[in-house]
Amino acid sequence: MRSPTPGDGSRRTRRRPVSAAAREAILKAAEEEFAERGFGGARAQSIATRAGVNKALPFYHFGSKAELYDQVVRRALGRLGEFMSDALIASTPRERLALFVNRLFAYLADNPNWARLIIREIIDEQSRSRDVATEYLKPLADTGRQLILNDMQTGRMRTVDPVQVIVSITVETFGYFLLLPALRYLGIDDPLSPATLATRERMVVNLLSDGLGMSGPDAASSD
Repeated sequence: MRSPTPGDGSRRTRRRPVSAAAREAILKAAEEEFAERGFGGARAQSIATRAGVNKALPFYHFGSKAELYDQVVRRALGRLGEFMSDALIASTPRERLALFVNRLFAYLADNPNWARLIIREIIDEQSRSRDVATEYLKPLADTGRQLILNDMQTGRMRTVDPVQVIVSITVETFGYFLLLPALRYLGIDDPLSPATLATRERMVVNLLSDGLGMSGPDAASSD
């Protein structure tokens, strides 16, 4: 991100705030553009066209492409954290897993671009917001790891590598949404319909809970 040069402040016109509707339109358009093209491939003209605003408005309001990207990633990752806290209220490992998967599917179904955006943020070595990803994702991973360790110590889950459990949950949930463009070719006519998502959620919960030794009296409630 460019640092201001001496004297910039005296010549720079103060930014006028845009309306809430325009800000939301810009952020949604930027989500789509960054998810499809990554940070390097995103273009101001394309973001503006998607948002239905003047070409100069996105970067004029947010300051730069890097700052706009930072806002988009913070919004996506910030909302992801809300779903982890919801899952903490469950009393058994399987119930917790089912609730977390349900919330995560809802989060990604409402915002299909976020799966690609977050995965790009994780794997892109040139990311402009790696510190933001660390800020939001590390606490989630640390909380999940501790819950898994507690469940293993109390005998409610098979002894496994907690990190691998987190990887498996991530792959099973995010992978579905990353494959959306191809799912229709596999025979799923409406991959985002409530019925289809509910079927996929049950499959994910059953696969993971059985593999982790969570099956028990509470298993029937998810079938």
